[in-house]
Amino acid sequence: MADKNELKNKLMKALSQAEQSLSRAKLSFKEQFHLLDPLMILPYYGFGNDHYVFLKGRVLENEKVKEKKEGASTLEHLKNTYKRFESDEIPDIKVKGSFAGQEQEVKTDDEGFFEFEFRFDHPIDYAQHGYELKLQLLETKTEEDEKEAKGYIFVPDKDAEYGVISDIDDTVLVSRVTHFMAKLKLLLLKDATERSPFPGIAAFLRALRRGSDDKGKNALFFVSGSEWNLYDLLINFFRFHDVPEGPLLLRDRGTRFDKGSFETSERNYKQHKIRHILRTYPHLKFICIGDSGQHDPEIYQKVLEEFPGQIMGIYIRDVSPEKRDREVHRIARQVKEKGAEMVLAEETLSAVEHALSMKWINENQLAEIKEECRKDKQEG
Repeated sequence: MADKNELKNKLMKALSQAEQSLSRAKLSFKEQFHLLDPLMILPYYGFGNDHYVFLKGRVLENEKVKEKKEGASTLEHLKNTYKRFESDEIPDIKVKGSFAGQEQEVKTDDEGFFEFEFRFDHPIDYAQHGYELKLQLLETKTEEDEKEAKGYIFVPDKDAEYGVISDIDDTVLVSRVTHFMAKLKLLLLKDATERSPFPGIAAFLRALRRGSDDKGKNALFFVSGSEWNLYDLLINFFRFHDVPEGPLLLRDRGTRFDKGSFETSERNYKQHKIRHILRTYPHLKFICIGDSGQHDPEIYQKVLEEFPGQIMGIYIRDVSPEKRDREVHRIARQVKEKGAEMVLAEETLSAVEHALSMKWINENQLAEIKEECRKDKQEG
């Protein structure tokens, strides 16, 4: 068995290296023959606390991906989908980040990603420094490169009651991730304005953001197995359907051969990102939201064990067969023994009523959520 695993690991490593070599050869060819599109810095939403700021981003050729306009052809949307997944990343290029008097320089990795982590001995005065991290390309490839960008940093309010960590696929957005052909059809044929939210979920997230005191100071984080290539589509979806925004922590595409099975890589990825959030806010308790289709119950159970007392509630949307439901109910019993609540809900209102009973939201928000559930079901 050991020899078989060793052989598999060597094969995966070789395939990964081959993929990276092909990407670099393509970039070199385009540079040599002046075929590069202008470069752009794409910052993702960052987050921080009193002493720490984190921001991730990517340097890419500007493919000018646009949302499908009304009346546009399916072919146009397919072209944009192709551009998203065939984005030409720029490896080994220097980027400078500046925030609150500190500067850092980093190089992008093989997929064009970069990360900045700023740490401060004294509390950050966000009122003075603001919530934008300045980014600058220190190298250029074309005369039309976009050399500067700004990344926005989310910081939970000091009076936040709790935070929320939510999955996206089949939790907020109908994705059918457990049905390959259905997922592919949605991805290829539907843009952000045509994709459906689960009925009432946007209103529920808005209520959780506002909290029981209705002050709107609670923090939202989205951790998903979706790839960073879909970032713009997800942001547009959130805005179109009035889903409250927060930092998105998505999955690096990488090679299909260097991560083992998809399920294992996604599970490990999500756990890693959730740990990052919980360590950044050790004094904040969280409500977690996911679905039963893959491994969200197991992931949240694991982080509950690792961060006792920091997870106070888990909502799992039931999108799986009865056999899987029995397993999720078993996990829910174990979670309850650890002092937290896990609710398996077929529709949003069941979760809403539980949150109301726990006084995580208030009675005044219930009518709005019910009305949005009704509208979403009609439109869906």
